[in-house]
Amino acid sequence: MARYTRPMTTASPQDGTLSPALREQIQGAYRAWLAARGFTPRRGQRLMIAEIARTLGALTVDELGVREPGPPHVVVAEAGTGTGKTLAYGLAAIPLAQARGLTLVISTATVALQDQLVERDLPDLQRAAGLKFTYALAKGRGRYACLARLDRILSEDSTALASDLFGPPPSLAARPLYQAMQTALEGGRWDGDRERYGEAIDDDRWASVTTDHRGCTGSRCTFFRDCPYFKAREAVQRADVIVANHDLILADLALGGGVVLPTPEETIYVFDEGHHLSDKALGHLRRFTRILGSQQTLDAFERLVGTLAQRLGRAPAWVAAAQRLAQLGAPLRETLSATLTLAEQLEALEEGAPGLRRGQVPAHRFPHGDVGEAWRAQGKQLAEAFAELVSLGDELSERLSEALEQAGDARAELEAAQGSLGQLQGRLEGSEALWRDFAQASDAPHARWISRLGQEGSLDVEVQSSPLSAGTSLRSVLWDRCFGAVVSSATLSSTDGFGRFAEAAGIPDNARYLVVPSSFAYGEVAQLVVPKLRSDPSQSEAHAAEIAELLPGLIREDEGTLVIFTSWRQLDQVCAALPPALLKRVLSQATESKGRILAEHQRRIDGGEGSVIFGLASFAEGIDLPGAYCRHVIICKLPFSVPDDPVEAATAEWLSAQQRNPFMEMSVPDAALRLKQACGRLLRSEKDYGRITLLDKRIVTRRYGQAILDALPPFERVFEA
Repeated sequence: MARYTRPMTTASPQDGTLSPALREQIQGAYRAWLAARGFTPRRGQRLMIAEIARTLGALTVDELGVREPGPPHVVVAEAGTGTGKTLAYGLAAIPLAQARGLTLVISTATVALQDQLVERDLPDLQRAAGLKFTYALAKGRGRYACLARLDRILSEDSTALASDLFGPPPSLAARPLYQAMQTALEGGRWDGDRERYGEAIDDDRWASVTTDHRGCTGSRCTFFRDCPYFKAREAVQRADVIVANHDLILADLALGGGVVLPTPEETIYVFDEGHHLSDKALGHLRRFTRILGSQQTLDAFERLVGTLAQRLGRAPAWVAAAQRLAQLGAPLRETLSATLTLAEQLEALEEGAPGLRRGQVPAHRFPHGDVGEAWRAQGKQLAEAFAELVSLGDELSERLSEALEQAGDARAELEAAQGSLGQLQGRLEGSEALWRDFAQASDAPHARWISRLGQEGSLDVEVQSSPLSAGTSLRSVLWDRCFGAVVSSATLSSTDGFGRFAEAAGIPDNARYLVVPSSFAYGEVAQLVVPKLRSDPSQSEAHAAEIAELLPGLIREDEGTLVIFTSWRQLDQVCAALPPALLKRVLSQATESKGRILAEHQRRIDGGEGSVIFGLASFAEGIDLPGAYCRHVIICKLPFSVPDDPVEAATAEWLSAQQRNPFMEMSVPDAALRLKQACGRLLRSEKDYGRITLLDKRIVTRRYGQAILDALPPFERVFEA
């Protein structure tokens, strides 16, 4: 991405100290914000502002303006709800970035926090703190309408080249929606952003009018000048502060950095909701392919090349390419078929495999990531075949670019073909990478597994590989390169302090750590209650029956109550045993969407009624039910992870092989963090109060229970046993 660099001002010291002018600017902005809002200073805010300013302000640069290695340049700050962490990192980091001629990129894990930053927090800093800066929201291509695809859908030519490569064309029923979209764009009433359209657009219909970087022809597209994505990107390039999400940053780093966002060297990052960062990064490092899906990609590739050969007058190069593809395709199909047969021999993939829980996909995980000789040989053969297809695709992409220069009336059709070819190339490269991983296992510990897809005798398999940790990758592409960074969340530390998070995210060894004091008087406004319980959660049926027995006495009719379960099975068992009178008042995730549950719950509370939510892990984090919407959180079981996640199972296996204790090093810290997140649903502001009931006696009967309790906020504790 072409990008200017802002000149360094005299307020930016190069001797490793925070200049008096910059210190006064930050302190003055804080005083102005407090005065404008009528607030008094908070100790936690002051500490967080000071730590960020002191650490990032002390960084030195060489004669080219590049950060010199050595001093700490990463701050990890755990700051709970109500701390004002957005204010703290904004007040400290915005003046620092401007003084250094850098861009501040604030990254979140959720759309809700992005909206809060753009619509409320950053405007508030401009207005109340007197800071002068520009900001923009950065999104990936997939959030914007592609004008070329929209035009092709609405064109009279329903047989457009490659229109059927990735599934059936949009239905006639969707045509009025697409026509309305185009009219809104042409009239200037819509900017192409999915979230800004006047009505919700379901995923299938939206997928027809958007694209990814592989399917985008960029400046060669007829609609480039009016493209919603590239217009938004221009605004992002000019901004002092960019609001993005973790996925967009990781995708940009995977492309080398500086493609969509500024390069890491030009950036100070703030990762809010930072506890998601390592999992997000691991998802980007995961490789996968499907056997039947690969055959469909090959079919689509052959159709596209054959059609292009016809449309381009049977040019010799295209005819030769079609013949070459046919030669490669026949043996590849045989190899894919043999691979599917090899997968069918795995007992864990058999239809109706025993021991599966609701929603669990049958899967075979290779112990210690070792796939064995048969799968290595198969991987080598497939990797070589897909490498040849990728090479052919690169060659054809160049030829297609040349054809576009002389396209004339066929330009739109060839642009569509180039977009389709780009998407095919992405799939082919993904398959090559996966099979090369199977053929040549890396030294770093990996999880490798195969999952069964399809039902009733129709078998497709998904083959996957993932490193056990994203730490090494994050360190090389992010932490070692960025000018500076702040990682913040309400839940970063656990039973081992910051150790588990730091290892998973690859945080530099010399990073600065801070636990920001909360403004909540936890012991005065909230109780953590552990009732006297007969059953142990390991006795799942007895424990579910006891929960159903206790809930009528725990839930008050006039309160907002959130009940959090750890599995569908547990939720189903409890619901089956509940008295009908209570069950009628329950809004359950088993029968309603999350959005509808929250809307109905709030309607009931606003109307003076009580309301009860039954939810799983997605209700333990990221939802905001302040005040009367949640006076009681009931947690049915300590949230230990289920043992069917291949990466977690492989990690436990690897730790055991290192003579380490996976339960204490991984399971307990992770459970403590999840419990901390669930407890965080209760207190959302300083005016909130209520109680948390934990229906799991292991918190007081097992040795690890005390470590988990110590990781929680200092609620008043009431142990009835």
